[in-house]
Amino acid sequence: MTYLTPPNLDDRRFADLLQEARDRIRQQCPDWTDLSPSDPGMVLLETFAHLTEIMIYRLNRLPEKAYIEFLNLIGVRLQPPAAAVTRLVFSLPKPLGHAVEIPKGVRVTLGRAGSGREPPIFTTSEAVTIPAGATSAESVAYHCDWVRGELAGKSSGLPGFFVSAKRPPIVAPNRDGLDLVVAVEAGPDEIEDHTSALEYDGKSYIVWREAENFANPGSDGRVYLVDRLTGKIMFTPALRLPDPAGGMTPLQTLAQIPPAGREIRLWYRRGGGAEGNLAANTLNTLKDPIVGIVVTNPEPAAGGKAAETLENALIRGPQQIHSLERVVTARDYALLAVHCSGAANRAKAFTRADIWSHARPGTVEVLIVPNLPAPDDYSAPLTAEQLYALESEEARLRIQNALAERRPLGTECQVSWARYKNATVRAQIVTHREEDPQNLKDRLLRKLYRGINPIEANSAQPWPFGQPLRVFDVYKILGDDPGVKSVNDVRLSVEHAPNADVGALCADAFQSKTWYSATPAGLFRSSNDGEGWELIEAFAGEKIDAIKAWPKEAGADPSHAGLLAIGSRLPGSASRVRVSLDCGESWLDYVQTNFLVEDMAWVERDAKLALLLATEKGLFELGVPWDPAAGPKPVQFDAEDNEIPLYAVTVSADPSGLVNVALAAGNNRGIYLSNNGGRAGSFSAIGLKGELIRLLAVQNQGGHSYLWAGIGAPGTDPGKGCFRWRLTGTSDNNEGWKGFQAGWQAGSCNGLAFVGEEVFAASQRLGVLSLNTNSAAPAWKAPDAKCGLPVRDVGRFQAVDAIAAAPGKAPLMCGGVEGLYLRGAAGDFRNCSADSFPDIVTVPCNWLLCSGAHALEVVSEDETPSD
Repeated sequence: MTYLTPPNLDDRRFADLLQEARDRIRQQCPDWTDLSPSDPGMVLLETFAHLTEIMIYRLNRLPEKAYIEFLNLIGVRLQPPAAAVTRLVFSLPKPLGHAVEIPKGVRVTLGRAGSGREPPIFTTSEAVTIPAGATSAESVAYHCDWVRGELAGKSSGLPGFFVSAKRPPIVAPNRDGLDLVVAVEAGPDEIEDHTSALEYDGKSYIVWREAENFANPGSDGRVYLVDRLTGKIMFTPALRLPDPAGGMTPLQTLAQIPPAGREIRLWYRRGGGAEGNLAANTLNTLKDPIVGIVVTNPEPAAGGKAAETLENALIRGPQQIHSLERVVTARDYALLAVHCSGAANRAKAFTRADIWSHARPGTVEVLIVPNLPAPDDYSAPLTAEQLYALESEEARLRIQNALAERRPLGTECQVSWARYKNATVRAQIVTHREEDPQNLKDRLLRKLYRGINPIEANSAQPWPFGQPLRVFDVYKILGDDPGVKSVNDVRLSVEHAPNADVGALCADAFQSKTWYSATPAGLFRSSNDGEGWELIEAFAGEKIDAIKAWPKEAGADPSHAGLLAIGSRLPGSASRVRVSLDCGESWLDYVQTNFLVEDMAWVERDAKLALLLATEKGLFELGVPWDPAAGPKPVQFDAEDNEIPLYAVTVSADPSGLVNVALAAGNNRGIYLSNNGGRAGSFSAIGLKGELIRLLAVQNQGGHSYLWAGIGAPGTDPGKGCFRWRLTGTSDNNEGWKGFQAGWQAGSCNGLAFVGEEVFAASQRLGVLSLNTNSAAPAWKAPDAKCGLPVRDVGRFQAVDAIAAAPGKAPLMCGGVEGLYLRGAAGDFRNCSADSFPDIVTVPCNWLLCSGAHALEVVSEDETPSD
């Protein structure tokens, strides 16, 4: 590639200048005849020629200076040093009876440094605790010094004001975002809802945000620019802009300026550099000793880099020009999503792999909130239903296409509308006797509707994605009003919860802490082990009977994580089957049958996915993905009658690739088993004829797989509990069906779940029973009457209709007419599906909270008992 070569502004040299002087002398002063170097006049001319040559040299450097200034203009800055990061393990020689605190900011260094240089020092970025009875805890540490609360100066209140860190350079940004915190002293009533603030030395400070420029300062305008290499922190300048009349507007700032006289304090990490890149197990000396604690870094410290040189920046600058119209960071995606179309009020970008186990690496998802006119006075809530009504596929595709044009090569971008959860506040407000109760109530409701609000409008800070609503937030919103004397009896509630008539329950084996449950209201999902539930689909007019996520077995392909199937019953004898590839975020077109689907199971054969359906008309198969018009295909399992009703189907895959499929037949026809993946004609009857079998489940324990069959019991029949069959890869085994009836007086067995060697059974009358299969004489153990499960009458619990356990030693959950219950470590149960909470309403990290219809009771202090 040939680059353009700019000419020198003045290409004269010393000799040229001296020759020009001689020529001028001959023209203007012919009497000056001695032009030799020994002439005193010529000595002066040579001196001036030398000085002029130096001036020309500096003049010719003007393009280089302009080049650097132009790079400054487009935002090119010298990159600061980067701090190496590592994981430190703090250990005790033996467990203690009390917890040991490792504070934030503990310094760790090398046991021995090289001669002539200071050893690198690493500082922990978080406080950790070694629990009582444990011997170790881990913390992330950075190669840096941690400067805390440094007073950088006081604001002048003038545009273009700047302060400087006293100990630069400041390290490059780290993942935790705490490498640089700039806080400005807060005045009275300046800290509003969702304002990021901190307390230091008895004063409150508002945290300002670092920005690339002042073009997009955000709704609050609290932004600054920083040169991390020099430590210079700059606040907005002021300027005049053209007005429509052709004149100039008054002087105005692009963002906020700290009010005059306010303290500006800095918290930052300084240092960094390549010397922080260390081998594993070398950081073993505590600069801040903690009694009894030893430390090491089991992994190398990496990521340290020296500050960028000017030469490198001059080369990098032109490359950066080409990236100005590209989306790279989460902020780039979010800003473009908002600015490329008037359809989005705000946006959030994240990598899907950070949230979903099934996500493809390199996929960015951008969640957008629809734009709408700002409420005049927030006298009514902005609900999820209102926002859903504003969504349009055309607007979503427009934003999707704009991002697709600018996304980096090798990445994918997916734009989706955000999801919302309505939260309602109920509280009693005690007011001063001089206050008008109705005016106060209206004022407080407006504050709640403004505070718990997903859109950015009228300088109101929107509710952050994924942030739960805590009682503290309510006290903060309501308690700031001068007319409020006290806030009592705060209660938080949600609009939808699986708190009644749970008919199906399933744990996701790949998505951590994720569960699915179904009630007449629709399909719910929890992403925090039942601490909170979200209604992800309503499916009006349908009753969900079965939920099946992709299982986690030795032979199951983990690349199918995210698969979820549901079977729902329609009025009459018809069912619908739906499949999601992404944990219920979206759904394929449903398949409708003219018969009832009782149960489902996933199966993979010859690298092809299928869903097996146990129906009132026999066994059917649906290939995934499917053609909705084609419908399910029947699978032969009985040579004489292939329309025997089936109540249950289950699949088990072993490490060798053998796939077992078992069926529970109606009309007391017993169990059918296939050792060939459930292919047509591969089933054999293996017994239990004459038994009322309504469910099947597979237990994997100690390298063996066992097929369990739960027995139904009509009326007051105490029931027979369960039977077990060891899967051997054939249709025979030496021990046959083994019954587990001892201790069973619970009626029908409605569900089975396995946690290690323990079997848990959902029953019709005695709640959740447990059985240890490794005991010498296994017997069912009924729960205590005070276990926490809902009681129907003396000696009888409400029926438990569904039960599930996550893989490993994870929680166990069950459900029935009174909602969902989570089993604790001590064997007790607690309700985990309430719609009302005393302390917190959770929300997934990619959802937003909206206000419901808040209910405030306002009473005068004269109406309440005095203390």
